Amino acid sequence: MASKNLFGRNDQSARYAAASLALGLMFVSLVVIYLTVPQSDTVTFLCVIIMAVSLIIALNGDWNEIGMMAALATVTSLMAAYFLGRDVLGDVGSVVFPIGWIAVLLYIFRWISQHTVVVPEDHAIMVARFYSGSLYRLQPPLAPPLIPLLERRVATIPLYELSHDVRVVKINTGGSHSIDEVEVHLRYRVQNPEFALANIPNRGQIQNEVAREMGRDLEQARLDVAFWEKLLARQLHHEVDDIVREVIFAETKSAVVAYQERQRISREVFRRLNELTHRWGVVVTRVDIDYFNVPEDRFRSANPDAAIERETRMREIEAEREAKRIRMMSEAEAQAEAERIRRIVRVLREEGIEVSPEIVNAILLQELLETDALLPSPADSKPSGDASKGGEKKPGHANKP
Repeated sequence: MASKNLFGRNDQSARYAAASLALGLMFVSLVVIYLTVPQSDTVTFLCVIIMAVSLIIALNGDWNEIGMMAALATVTSLMAAYFLGRDVLGDVGSVVFPIGWIAVLLYIFRWISQHTVVVPEDHAIMVARFYSGSLYRLQPPLAPPLIPLLERRVATIPLYELSHDVRVVKINTGGSHSIDEVEVHLRYRVQNPEFALANIPNRGQIQNEVAREMGRDLEQARLDVAFWEKLLARQLHHEVDDIVREVIFAETKSAVVAYQERQRISREVFRRLNELTHRWGVVVTRVDIDYFNVPEDRFRSANPDAAIERETRMREIEAEREAKRIRMMSEAEAQAEAERIRRIVRVLREEGIEVSPEIVNAILLQELLETDALLPSPADSKPSGDASKGGEKKPGHANKP
């Protein structure tokens, strides 16, 4: 609702500016006609009627009516040029003056078209007045041309939401352990562009640094929204780094406690940061600690019982997985062996051999003997008795008892 009201006010301001320009042209044209045409009540009456109607349209008309009034003012100005030229140079002037005035009107229309400022709703275009030294913001969607030599654009500041990630490393806590790294995600936007232009700390130094990195002159860089995005991100980076270190050091005793209370830390950083950025015209809308790096050994030292319980549970899980794997392998081997015996029985029956229980038992016994033969014997896995005693048996000789 607020944006619609703002758009309505800005549209009304633009209509008033256009109506004022057309009304001014109409007034000058009627004055010229009144002075150059022989005096008569009809001419005076027509001039007054036309001026009154134009004034009513300028105050209450919409864009279509203002456009019609501007067209009428243009035709009236051509008539005024005709009468003025005839009064000054005769018949030659009645031709030359309108042609010259058409050329002037085309130049004015082209100049206005080229210098009319298109203002996006999510940008703040700031203008400085040289005669007063004040700043003002152009209103969307269109702004009239700036007055040459008296007004100048000084900045184009983004009003849309911005985001930035800040990485803070080696943070001291109030206890014995430090935090290796945290990553803070920010969302923010410019609420008051006048404050952003004038109240950012160390704005001279930091603005020169950003403009130098962009490879542009400072005055030109300020007209680019990318300049302000970089500027605000850099300033917020420094402030977030300081605030995060202060909050964690003052309100936590260890890295583990800081990790467990990261939500509360985020809220405190959010509060302190908004108090600081309010002076720049910037509002921080969100602060999240997305990444919190605390080594695992610090969790163990902070809660050894829980660490032991976790390790025991992991071993139990690994043992259950190994038992399941062995069981599945055994079942697969048994199924494969049963399938092989079924194939042997099927082949025997196809050969016409009667398969009796005695034959099946013989096949199973043969399979067991072959499997046992493949296994290493206990004697092969143990050293000889003489070798264990340190004696060395020579070829062809026996060791004496």
